[in-house]
Amino acid sequence: MSKINQLDPKIRKWFAIYTRPRAEKKVKEQLLKIEVETYLPLKKELRQWKDRKKWVELPLFTSYIFVRINVKEHYEIIKYIRGIVKFVTIGGNKIAVRDEEIDTIKKVLQYSADGIEVSNETFKLNDEIEIKSGILKGQKGKLISFSGKHKIAIKIETIGSMLIVQINKNLVAKK
Repeated sequence: MSKINQLDPKIRKWFAIYTRPRAEKKVKEQLLKIEVETYLPLKKELRQWKDRKKWVELPLFTSYIFVRINVKEHYEIIKYIRGIVKFVTIGGNKIAVRDEEIDTIKKVLQYSADGIEVSNETFKLNDEIEIKSGILKGQKGKLISFSGKHKIAIKIETIGSMLIVQINKNLVAKK
């Protein structure tokens, strides 16, 4: 695995990896041990047990972790890391996740670590909007409404999901 650490970081791209259920954190630990840049977006959720309640950190995208690697490193990672099922592909080709999409996920988590929902369902076409102020300024999405609360859905197209964040309607404008 020493070749991974010697490759030019400029030619590395983000890729989504599909893991076995509940193996995301273990896969991340293994990847960090071999010095592979990883990103595992986590959300906090209050869980109830019989005797107590506890805040736990759960993956934002179940069974997904992101790695920043060179295309040539795919096979070595699959071979050495337990818990990885496969790289996310479209039409049999591994697809790179754009840096902007990773940055959007990071910004959304900074803006609102709780109250984030991830949905794989396709929403009906609504007003295209852009956030005009705050940490998410410039982000575009579709305005949707659940139970009278205005939320913005920012689609992360590469993995076919949407991030849904509560946001004040005064912070958005029609595009």
